[in-house]
Amino acid sequence: MDSRNPFSTKMEIGSSSKQPTDIGSSRSSDAEIGSFSNRPRPGQTITDPYTKDTYLLILKIGSFSNGRCPVYKALFSRNTYRSGGPVPRGYVTLKIIDMKLHQNEFKLIQHQLQTHLFQPQSPNIIRSKKTFFASNLLCVSLPYMSEGSLRSILSTRPEKKLPENFIPVVLREVLIGLRDEVHVFCCPTLHKSLNAGDIFVNIHDDTNEMSIKLAFEVSIYDSGPPFEEGSLFLTPKNISIWGAAPEVFESENEDNIGEKSDMWLLGITALELVYGNLPVKNRRDLNYIINKIREKKKFPKSLEKMMIKRDNKFKKLMDLVKRKKRVFSREFEEMVLACLRENPENRPTAFELLNTPFFSDIEKFKQFVLIEQ
Repeated sequence: MDSRNPFSTKMEIGSSSKQPTDIGSSRSSDAEIGSFSNRPRPGQTITDPYTKDTYLLILKIGSFSNGRCPVYKALFSRNTYRSGGPVPRGYVTLKIIDMKLHQNEFKLIQHQLQTHLFQPQSPNIIRSKKTFFASNLLCVSLPYMSEGSLRSILSTRPEKKLPENFIPVVLREVLIGLRDEVHVFCCPTLHKSLNAGDIFVNIHDDTNEMSIKLAFEVSIYDSGPPFEEGSLFLTPKNISIWGAAPEVFESENEDNIGEKSDMWLLGITALELVYGNLPVKNRRDLNYIINKIREKKKFPKSLEKMMIKRDNKFKKLMDLVKRKKRVFSREFEEMVLACLRENPENRPTAFELLNTPFFSDIEKFKQFVLIEQ
Protein backbone atom coordinates (compact mmCIF):
# COMPACT_ATOMS: atom_id res chain seq x y z
CA MET A 1 0.00 0.00 0.00
CA ASP A 2 1.23 3.51 -0.80
CA SER A 3 2.91 5.08 2.26
CA ARG A 4 1.33 8.42 1.38
CA ASN A 5 -2.08 6.93 2.08
CA PRO A 6 -3.14 7.94 5.63
CA PHE A 7 -4.69 4.49 6.00
CA SER A 8 -1.43 2.71 5.15
CA THR A 9 -0.37 -0.10 7.48
CA LYS A 10 2.94 1.75 7.86
CA MET A 11 1.06 4.22 10.03
CA GLU A 12 0.50 1.56 12.72
CA ILE A 13 1.83 2.64 16.09
CA GLY A 14 3.56 -0.05 18.08
CA SER A 15 3.71 -2.48 15.16
CA SER A 16 6.70 -4.76 14.72
CA SER A 17 7.89 -7.60 12.57
CA LYS A 18 6.19 -9.93 15.01
CA GLN A 19 2.56 -8.84 14.85
CA PRO A 20 0.34 -9.49 17.90
CA THR A 21 -2.53 -11.89 17.45
CA ASP A 22 -5.74 -10.12 16.44
CA ILE A 23 -8.28 -9.95 19.24
CA GLY A 24 -11.51 -11.59 18.18
CA SER A 25 -10.06 -13.25 15.07
CA SER A 26 -10.13 -16.97 14.40
CA ARG A 27 -6.40 -17.01 15.15
CA SER A 28 -6.98 -16.17 18.81
CA SER A 29 -6.69 -19.24 21.00
CA ASP A 30 -8.68 -19.83 24.16
CA ALA A 31 -5.46 -19.70 26.16
CA GLU A 32 -4.81 -16.15 24.96
CA ILE A 33 -8.17 -14.83 26.08
CA GLY A 34 -7.53 -12.68 29.14
CA SER A 35 -3.77 -13.00 28.80
CA PHE A 36 -1.37 -10.08 28.39
CA SER A 37 -1.18 -10.63 24.61
CA ASN A 38 -4.94 -10.25 24.41
CA ARG A 39 -5.04 -6.86 26.14
CA PRO A 40 -5.67 -3.94 23.77
CA ARG A 41 -2.71 -1.70 22.94
CA PRO A 42 -1.63 0.55 20.05
CA GLY A 43 -0.74 -1.38 16.90
CA GLN A 44 -3.10 -4.24 17.70
CA THR A 45 -6.14 -5.12 15.62
CA ILE A 46 -9.51 -6.01 17.10
CA THR A 47 -11.77 -8.01 14.81
CA ASP A 48 -15.54 -8.17 15.01
CA PRO A 49 -16.01 -11.97 14.97
CA TYR A 50 -19.43 -11.72 13.31
CA THR A 51 -18.75 -9.29 10.44
CA LYS A 52 -14.94 -9.67 10.26
CA ASP A 53 -14.64 -5.88 10.24
CA THR A 54 -11.39 -4.75 11.84
CA TYR A 55 -10.29 -1.93 14.15
CA LEU A 56 -6.58 -1.10 14.15
CA LEU A 57 -5.76 0.66 17.43
CA ILE A 58 -3.76 3.78 16.52
CA LEU A 59 -3.47 5.80 19.72
CA LYS A 60 -4.93 5.89 23.20
CA ILE A 61 -6.90 9.14 23.38
CA GLY A 62 -8.64 8.84 26.72
CA SER A 63 -10.31 6.64 29.31
CA PHE A 64 -13.48 6.30 31.34
CA SER A 65 -14.62 4.91 34.67
CA ASN A 66 -11.85 6.76 36.53
CA GLY A 67 -9.20 5.63 34.06
CA ARG A 68 -9.92 1.93 34.37
CA CYS A 69 -11.12 1.42 30.78
CA PRO A 70 -9.20 2.70 27.72
CA VAL A 71 -10.45 4.68 24.72
CA TYR A 72 -8.60 4.52 21.40
CA LYS A 73 -8.45 6.24 18.05
CA ALA A 74 -8.87 3.30 15.67
CA LEU A 75 -8.78 2.76 11.92
CA PHE A 76 -12.03 1.05 10.92
CA SER A 77 -11.92 -1.30 7.93
CA ARG A 78 -15.09 -2.91 6.58
CA ASN A 79 -14.95 -6.49 5.40
CA THR A 80 -16.50 -6.90 1.95
CA TYR A 81 -16.91 -9.95 -0.25
CA ARG A 82 -15.97 -8.03 -3.39
CA SER A 83 -12.59 -6.94 -2.10
CA GLY A 84 -11.84 -10.22 -0.40
CA GLY A 85 -10.88 -8.51 2.85
CA PRO A 86 -11.18 -5.41 5.05
CA VAL A 87 -11.22 -2.03 3.25
CA PRO A 88 -10.23 1.09 5.27
CA ARG A 89 -13.21 3.42 5.83
CA GLY A 90 -11.88 6.00 8.26
CA TYR A 91 -11.22 6.62 11.92
CA VAL A 92 -13.51 5.88 14.86
CA THR A 93 -13.32 6.20 18.62
CA LEU A 94 -13.30 2.78 20.29
CA LYS A 95 -14.24 2.33 23.95
CA ILE A 96 -13.07 -1.02 25.33
CA ILE A 97 -14.37 -2.80 28.44
CA ASP A 98 -12.73 -5.96 29.73
CA MET A 99 -15.80 -7.84 30.93
CA LYS A 100 -13.81 -10.03 33.32
CA LEU A 101 -12.12 -7.09 35.05
CA HIS A 102 -14.87 -4.47 34.88
CA GLN A 103 -18.28 -6.11 35.20
CA ASN A 104 -19.95 -3.02 36.66
CA GLU A 105 -18.87 -0.90 33.67
CA PHE A 106 -20.06 -3.66 31.32
CA LYS A 107 -23.51 -3.76 32.93
CA LEU A 108 -23.78 0.04 32.87
CA ILE A 109 -22.92 0.24 29.16
CA GLN A 110 -25.43 -2.51 28.38
CA HIS A 111 -28.16 -0.66 30.28
CA GLN A 112 -27.40 2.66 28.58
CA LEU A 113 -27.46 1.11 25.12
CA GLN A 114 -30.80 -0.61 25.72
CA THR A 115 -32.47 2.37 27.41
CA HIS A 116 -32.07 4.82 24.51
CA LEU A 117 -32.39 2.40 21.60
CA PHE A 118 -35.69 3.80 20.29
CA GLN A 119 -35.43 7.44 21.33
CA PRO A 120 -35.24 10.33 18.84
CA GLN A 121 -31.70 10.96 17.63
CA SER A 122 -30.08 14.36 17.37
CA PRO A 123 -26.99 15.02 15.21
CA ASN A 124 -25.71 17.10 18.14
CA ILE A 125 -25.39 14.05 20.41
CA ILE A 126 -22.55 11.53 20.01
CA ARG A 127 -24.16 8.11 19.71
CA SER A 128 -22.63 4.66 19.38
CA LYS A 129 -22.11 3.45 15.82
CA LYS A 130 -21.82 -0.21 16.79
CA THR A 131 -21.09 -2.55 19.68
CA PHE A 132 -19.57 -6.01 19.46
CA PHE A 133 -17.83 -8.64 21.55
CA ALA A 134 -14.26 -9.74 20.82
CA SER A 135 -13.09 -12.48 23.17
CA ASN A 136 -13.50 -11.02 26.67
CA LEU A 137 -13.87 -7.45 25.43
CA LEU A 138 -16.97 -5.34 24.85
CA CYS A 139 -16.14 -2.76 22.19
CA VAL A 140 -18.21 0.38 21.57
CA SER A 141 -17.52 2.23 18.32
CA LEU A 142 -18.22 5.99 18.38
CA PRO A 143 -17.73 8.73 15.79
CA TYR A 144 -14.17 10.07 15.90
CA MET A 145 -13.98 13.66 17.15
CA SER A 146 -10.66 14.94 15.79
CA GLU A 147 -10.03 17.81 18.22
CA GLY A 148 -11.11 16.03 21.39
CA SER A 149 -13.12 17.62 24.17
CA LEU A 150 -13.40 21.35 24.69
CA ARG A 151 -11.57 21.02 28.00
CA SER A 152 -8.74 19.25 26.15
CA ILE A 153 -8.60 22.08 23.59
CA LEU A 154 -8.51 24.75 26.28
CA SER A 155 -5.74 22.95 28.15
CA THR A 156 -3.41 23.79 25.24
CA ARG A 157 -4.17 27.53 25.38
CA PRO A 158 -2.13 29.91 27.56
CA GLU A 159 -5.14 31.30 29.45
CA LYS A 160 -7.01 27.95 29.56
CA LYS A 161 -10.30 29.65 28.80
CA LEU A 162 -12.69 30.51 25.98
CA PRO A 163 -13.31 34.08 24.75
CA GLU A 164 -16.85 35.09 25.63
CA ASN A 165 -17.97 35.56 22.02
CA PHE A 166 -17.29 31.85 21.34
CA ILE A 167 -19.30 30.54 24.29
CA PRO A 168 -22.72 30.99 22.61
CA VAL A 169 -21.38 29.05 19.61
CA VAL A 170 -20.60 26.08 21.84
CA LEU A 171 -23.64 26.22 24.11
CA ARG A 172 -26.03 26.53 21.18
CA GLU A 173 -25.00 23.09 19.90
CA VAL A 174 -25.24 21.64 23.41
CA LEU A 175 -28.73 23.06 23.90
CA ILE A 176 -29.93 21.66 20.57
CA GLY A 177 -28.74 18.21 21.64
CA LEU A 178 -30.47 18.51 24.99
CA ARG A 179 -33.67 19.78 23.39
CA ASP A 180 -33.86 17.20 20.60
CA GLU A 181 -32.68 14.01 22.30
CA VAL A 182 -32.16 14.23 26.06
CA HIS A 183 -34.98 16.51 27.25
CA VAL A 184 -37.55 15.26 24.73
CA PHE A 185 -41.17 15.65 25.79
CA CYS A 186 -42.25 12.04 25.23
CA CYS A 187 -39.63 10.43 27.51
CA PRO A 188 -37.22 13.00 28.98
CA THR A 189 -33.97 11.87 30.56
CA LEU A 190 -31.12 13.74 32.22
CA HIS A 191 -27.51 14.24 31.29
CA LYS A 192 -26.45 14.56 34.97
CA SER A 193 -22.74 15.27 34.37
CA LEU A 194 -22.73 18.07 31.79
CA ASN A 195 -19.37 19.90 31.74
CA ALA A 196 -16.74 21.12 29.26
CA GLY A 197 -15.18 17.65 29.14
CA ASP A 198 -18.38 16.27 27.59
CA ILE A 199 -18.39 18.74 24.67
CA PHE A 200 -16.40 17.43 21.70
CA VAL A 201 -15.22 19.15 18.51
CA ASN A 202 -14.54 17.66 15.09
CA ILE A 203 -13.09 19.16 11.90
CA HIS A 204 -14.15 17.10 8.89
CA ASP A 205 -11.21 16.14 6.67
CA ASP A 206 -13.13 16.35 3.40
CA THR A 207 -15.13 19.53 3.91
CA ASN A 208 -13.16 21.29 6.68
CA GLU A 209 -16.50 21.90 8.37
CA MET A 210 -16.73 21.99 12.15
CA SER A 211 -19.17 20.05 14.27
CA ILE A 212 -19.69 20.39 18.03
CA LYS A 213 -21.37 17.46 19.75
CA LEU A 214 -22.35 16.54 23.28
CA ALA A 215 -21.26 13.20 24.72
CA PHE A 216 -24.08 11.50 26.61
CA GLU A 217 -23.96 8.31 28.70
CA VAL A 218 -22.30 5.61 26.56
CA SER A 219 -20.29 8.16 24.57
CA ILE A 220 -18.83 9.98 27.60
CA TYR A 221 -15.10 9.62 28.25
CA ASP A 222 -12.22 11.71 29.56
CA SER A 223 -9.88 13.05 26.89
CA GLY A 224 -6.75 15.15 27.06
CA PRO A 225 -4.33 15.68 29.97
CA PRO A 226 -5.08 14.72 33.61
CA PHE A 227 -7.26 17.12 35.55
CA GLU A 228 -5.48 19.86 37.46
CA GLU A 229 -6.00 20.21 41.19
CA GLY A 230 -8.16 23.32 40.88
CA SER A 231 -10.63 21.76 38.43
CA LEU A 232 -11.15 18.37 40.08
CA PHE A 233 -14.76 19.12 40.93
CA LEU A 234 -15.61 19.41 37.24
CA THR A 235 -15.01 15.74 36.51
CA PRO A 236 -18.27 13.87 35.78
CA LYS A 237 -17.92 11.95 39.05
CA ASN A 238 -17.69 15.05 41.25
CA ILE A 239 -20.25 17.01 39.23
CA SER A 240 -22.81 14.34 40.08
CA ILE A 241 -21.76 14.30 43.75
CA TRP A 242 -21.55 17.96 44.80
CA GLY A 243 -21.50 20.23 41.74
CA ALA A 244 -25.10 19.41 40.95
CA ALA A 245 -28.18 21.60 41.19
CA PRO A 246 -29.54 22.41 44.69
CA GLU A 247 -32.50 20.06 44.24
CA VAL A 248 -30.10 17.22 43.35
CA PHE A 249 -27.27 17.84 45.81
CA GLU A 250 -27.49 15.35 48.68
CA SER A 251 -31.12 14.72 47.81
CA GLU A 252 -32.69 11.29 48.08
CA ASN A 253 -35.97 12.40 46.52
CA GLU A 254 -35.89 11.48 42.82
CA ASP A 255 -39.09 13.49 42.24
CA ASN A 256 -37.07 16.71 42.67
CA ILE A 257 -34.79 15.90 39.73
CA GLY A 258 -35.75 17.06 36.25
CA GLU A 259 -34.42 18.63 33.07
CA LYS A 260 -33.91 21.94 34.88
CA SER A 261 -31.11 20.24 36.85
CA ASP A 262 -29.13 19.99 33.60
CA MET A 263 -29.72 23.68 32.97
CA TRP A 264 -27.96 24.41 36.27
CA LEU A 265 -24.99 22.41 34.99
CA LEU A 266 -25.09 24.43 31.76
CA GLY A 267 -24.62 27.58 33.85
CA ILE A 268 -21.69 25.98 35.71
CA THR A 269 -20.19 24.94 32.36
CA ALA A 270 -20.47 28.52 31.07
CA LEU A 271 -18.52 29.74 34.12
CA GLU A 272 -15.90 27.05 33.55
CA LEU A 273 -15.46 28.13 29.94
CA VAL A 274 -15.25 31.87 30.52
CA TYR A 275 -12.93 31.67 33.55
CA GLY A 276 -10.94 28.63 32.45
CA ASN A 277 -10.94 27.18 35.94
CA LEU A 278 -13.24 27.40 38.94
CA PRO A 279 -11.17 27.67 42.14
CA VAL A 280 -13.45 25.55 44.29
CA LYS A 281 -12.67 22.55 46.47
CA ASN A 282 -16.06 21.87 47.99
CA ARG A 283 -19.73 22.78 47.85
CA ARG A 284 -19.22 25.70 50.22
CA ASP A 285 -16.82 27.34 47.74
CA LEU A 286 -19.22 26.82 44.85
CA ASN A 287 -22.15 28.29 46.79
CA TYR A 288 -20.04 31.33 47.74
CA ILE A 289 -19.20 32.09 44.10
CA ILE A 290 -22.78 31.66 42.93
CA ASN A 291 -24.26 33.75 45.75
CA LYS A 292 -21.67 36.49 45.17
CA ILE A 293 -22.38 36.85 41.45
CA ARG A 294 -26.12 36.81 42.17
CA GLU A 295 -25.67 39.60 44.67
CA LYS A 296 -23.43 41.81 42.51
CA LYS A 297 -25.06 40.89 39.16
CA LYS A 298 -21.68 41.69 37.62
CA PHE A 299 -19.18 38.94 37.15
CA PRO A 300 -15.65 39.62 38.44
CA LYS A 301 -12.63 39.44 36.19
CA SER A 302 -11.05 36.81 38.45
CA LEU A 303 -12.73 34.23 40.65
CA GLU A 304 -9.41 33.54 42.35
CA LYS A 305 -9.27 37.11 43.68
CA MET A 306 -12.88 36.77 44.85
CA MET A 307 -11.93 33.72 46.92
CA ILE A 308 -8.81 35.41 48.31
CA LYS A 309 -10.91 38.33 49.51
CA ARG A 310 -13.27 35.94 51.25
CA ASP A 311 -10.47 34.08 53.02
CA ASN A 312 -8.25 37.05 53.87
CA LYS A 313 -11.08 39.52 54.50
CA PHE A 314 -9.45 42.57 52.95
CA LYS A 315 -10.25 44.85 50.03
CA LYS A 316 -8.07 47.02 47.85
CA LEU A 317 -9.12 50.37 46.44
CA MET A 318 -8.16 49.16 42.96
CA ASP A 319 -10.60 46.25 43.28
CA LEU A 320 -13.42 48.65 44.13
CA VAL A 321 -12.70 50.67 40.98
CA LYS A 322 -12.60 47.57 38.78
CA ARG A 323 -15.94 46.40 40.08
CA LYS A 324 -17.69 49.35 38.45
CA LYS A 325 -16.68 48.17 35.01
CA ARG A 326 -18.49 45.30 33.34
CA VAL A 327 -16.00 42.60 32.34
CA PHE A 328 -18.50 40.44 30.44
CA SER A 329 -21.58 41.31 28.43
CA ARG A 330 -24.90 41.76 30.18
CA GLU A 331 -26.42 39.11 27.89
CA PHE A 332 -23.88 36.49 28.99
CA GLU A 333 -24.30 37.28 32.68
CA GLU A 334 -28.09 37.18 32.47
CA MET A 335 -27.98 33.82 30.67
CA VAL A 336 -25.73 32.26 33.34
CA LEU A 337 -27.73 33.71 36.24
CA ALA A 338 -30.96 32.38 34.70
CA CYS A 339 -29.45 28.86 34.63
CA LEU A 340 -28.25 29.22 38.24
CA ARG A 341 -31.57 30.22 39.80
CA GLU A 342 -32.16 28.43 43.09
CA ASN A 343 -35.70 27.31 42.24
CA PRO A 344 -35.65 24.94 39.25
CA GLU A 345 -39.08 26.13 38.15
CA ASN A 346 -37.57 29.57 37.47
CA ARG A 347 -34.77 28.26 35.25
CA PRO A 348 -35.26 28.27 31.46
CA THR A 349 -35.61 25.10 29.43
CA ALA A 350 -33.21 24.32 26.60
CA PHE A 351 -35.94 25.35 24.15
CA GLU A 352 -36.51 28.69 25.89
CA LEU A 353 -32.82 29.49 26.13
CA LEU A 354 -32.31 28.81 22.42
CA ASN A 355 -34.86 31.50 21.64
CA THR A 356 -32.77 34.21 23.31
CA PRO A 357 -30.56 36.50 21.16
CA PHE A 358 -27.36 35.28 22.82
CA PHE A 359 -26.23 32.74 20.22
CA SER A 360 -23.97 33.44 17.23
CA ASP A 361 -21.94 32.15 14.27
CA ILE A 362 -19.47 29.26 14.24
CA GLU A 363 -16.73 30.36 11.81
CA LYS A 364 -14.58 32.43 14.20
CA PHE A 365 -14.71 29.65 16.77
CA LYS A 366 -13.39 27.20 14.17
CA GLN A 367 -10.34 29.38 13.64
CA PHE A 368 -9.79 29.46 17.41
CA VAL A 369 -9.82 25.65 17.55
CA LEU A 370 -7.41 25.41 14.62
CA ILE A 371 -4.77 27.66 16.20
CA GLU A 372 -1.39 25.93 15.97
CA GLN A 373 -0.31 24.38 19.26
